[in-house]
Amino acid sequence: MSDMKPFSHRKTFFLLITPVILAGISVACALPAQLSTLAGPSATPSLTATATVTPTPTATPTPQPDVYLDGADLALRNGDWDNAAAQYGLVLGQSASQDLKADAQLGLGTTQLRAKNYDEAVLSLTTFLQVYPDHSRTAEAYYLRAQAYQHSGKIAEAVADYDSYLNLHPGILDGDVLELIGDLLWGLDLPLEAVDRYRSAAAYTPAGETLNLQVKIGQALQDAGDLQAALAQFQQVKEQTTSGSTVAAMNLLMGKILEETSDIEGAHALFLESVENYPEAYDTYLGLISLVEAGVEVDEYTRGIIDYYAGAYEPALAAFDRALAAAPDGTTLYYRGLTALELGDPVSARQNLDTLIQQYPENPHWVDAYAQKAVVEWAYLDLYEDAVQTYLNFAAAVPEHGFCGDMLFAAGRTAERAGMLEQAAQIWLRIPVEYPLSPLAFQGAFESGIVRYRLGQTAAAHEAFQIAREKSAGPGDISKALLWIGKTYQSEGNEELSRTAWEECARTDPTGYYSERSRDLLEGREPFQSEVLYDFSTDTETDRLEAEAWLRTAFSITTPDPLDQLDASMEADIRIVRAREYWSLGMFEEAREYYDVVREEVEGDAEKTYRLMHELLDQGVYRSAILASRQILELAGMDDTATMNAPVYFNHIRFGSYYGEVLLPEAAAFGLDGLYLMSVARQETLFEPFVTSYAAARGLMQVIPSTGAEIASQLNWPEGYDEDDLYRPVISARFGAYYLSRQRDTFDGDLFAALAAYNAGAGNASAWKELAPNDPDLFLEVIRIDQPHHYIRAIYEVYTIYRSLYASQVGE
Repeated sequence: MSDMKPFSHRKTFFLLITPVILAGISVACALPAQLSTLAGPSATPSLTATATVTPTPTATPTPQPDVYLDGADLALRNGDWDNAAAQYGLVLGQSASQDLKADAQLGLGTTQLRAKNYDEAVLSLTTFLQVYPDHSRTAEAYYLRAQAYQHSGKIAEAVADYDSYLNLHPGILDGDVLELIGDLLWGLDLPLEAVDRYRSAAAYTPAGETLNLQVKIGQALQDAGDLQAALAQFQQVKEQTTSGSTVAAMNLLMGKILEETSDIEGAHALFLESVENYPEAYDTYLGLISLVEAGVEVDEYTRGIIDYYAGAYEPALAAFDRALAAAPDGTTLYYRGLTALELGDPVSARQNLDTLIQQYPENPHWVDAYAQKAVVEWAYLDLYEDAVQTYLNFAAAVPEHGFCGDMLFAAGRTAERAGMLEQAAQIWLRIPVEYPLSPLAFQGAFESGIVRYRLGQTAAAHEAFQIAREKSAGPGDISKALLWIGKTYQSEGNEELSRTAWEECARTDPTGYYSERSRDLLEGREPFQSEVLYDFSTDTETDRLEAEAWLRTAFSITTPDPLDQLDASMEADIRIVRAREYWSLGMFEEAREYYDVVREEVEGDAEKTYRLMHELLDQGVYRSAILASRQILELAGMDDTATMNAPVYFNHIRFGSYYGEVLLPEAAAFGLDGLYLMSVARQETLFEPFVTSYAAARGLMQVIPSTGAEIASQLNWPEGYDEDDLYRPVISARFGAYYLSRQRDTFDGDLFAALAAYNAGAGNASAWKELAPNDPDLFLEVIRIDQPHHYIRAIYEVYTIYRSLYASQVGE
């Protein structure tokens, strides 16, 4: 199993147990002490707009203001604005400590800012600045108030506050803040004032990282009417960059200025330079438009390529047609086919690709044309048999080609998609037989075995899985084959041999999915079967001391200094200083980026990595802390299996109950195993609530905006929902738990199918469920998309580790 706190000053990484007042909230922000040991899932409750967790009334003392402050800080971290504001208000109303009241006042303003109540934030932060002008966090308050002013459209006030921040905290974020001020001034139509700020920002920016600022300076100068200075600026950027797209951008900017000053010949020379050298750059396309409009001759094929990469498919198709009419060529045919496909004409695309295959066997796109033609046939034209034959034709035409294994594998997959299972099994088995050195030899034999198993041909399946075992590249492959060898024995009624295969499998790749699944099969345990109780309490200090004693021995560390703190050189590292500053300002991604630069730099030094790991835990940068913990074990020479025998402190960090105070109550509310939901959160984000995926999924549980809007409507919560609410852990946890529970119910309690639906959509999960309605192991193998297949396996592995770390039995 590989590893992929704002306002909280606790040095802890396990479940936070804090008695807090749940004033006016819909989800608990911390678990009462009696819930530190949690039962497994209960029946799914009826869904209400706000599922409130109500503490059991007990005769307990009224919490002190510092407890309220801790609860408010935790609620703020979790995005529970109402609860945070209420508890900050209690501190302000009840505390006699000016220090506590100052922290509460600043916390209240921060809460209002993140809740987008900008006018209220300005008032609260202004109160803080007036009442506590000499406070150590005054600079932070100015920055936050500047943000509130900026969002309110009060740009002059924002600029003044950013300047106040820079005066109080010089030498930390100067470059970034000065650039931001420049942007604001330019937005006020003050380009020359913006240029001054950009130039000041460049002085604080590392050499080699100023190009973006230099471009802004040139554009602002152009906006101010100083065209010659702008030209010189853009030329300077062009000379400094090594990026072709940046050169094309500078050529476009300079060319437009030259057009404006009537130097048409000079402009066209710049546009042609981009056309000849950077056809994939979008700015080249914009320059091409000027050339075409001016009647400047450009090679038709080149025009087509530039249009194609710019997404201008209709003019690209016309250009390719003109090029082919003048001089037929395989490469032009290839791109014409791709263009036709983009325009919704797969028939023409197929014809173009086939012509290339038949007439231009020496063309560099010949292999790609085969593969692309087959995809067009099965994915766009539903011609599955033709697609299979296209793949097979390639292997027949060039049987010694290194891509034959890939083509045969694709042929088998296409046949399987079409329901031609017998043919699929035969094709897949050709790979280990005809191409035994192919990287796909193991997977070909394995897929053949799966298809034979689906057909009820257990003897043939067993044979294929045995071949797969022989072609295994490592413990993961061996365990994969062994699990299914055991399944074939079981299918034949030979329980003794099936157990023997699974026992060997369980020993082969401990912590790997197939070994863990075999262990569950041996114990008669269903996938994700919950234990009765989970105990997240740990003796952190004892565990840490044990880990440090091991660390000192394993890496010959002789310093008597504490290891859970940064050393002097790390404390002085400007990147760590900046990371802390960004984190305190709520700019979490920027902070994480700085921390990760340091983490990657010291990854060969176990002591420094250990020290940094604690800094990351203190701040709440959990993903980076998890990776740092795993890196230390890797430096000690531990593979995934060996890490489970490392000092438990490291594994409590790698598999901590982060955000348990929001995840576990939501799991219970929707009848889910808490470890199941926590395992999903770990797999989705490694507990980073501020991230956005390439698919626009957001937050701790990676909910996409369209799904978030649907869930908010169904729950009628939260009030005034918008997409940014997905970054709030308290929202994300409930949405993720609700959606998973809904998929679980849709698939009659099948948690594999629920995960597949969560990751790849309910439609895909339904299709796979039809292929394997009653066998979770087979369900996993018929998933035809790599991501959800690996997603389920990874969560299973994580869940198993969580269970081993935190499960308690009745009576313990």
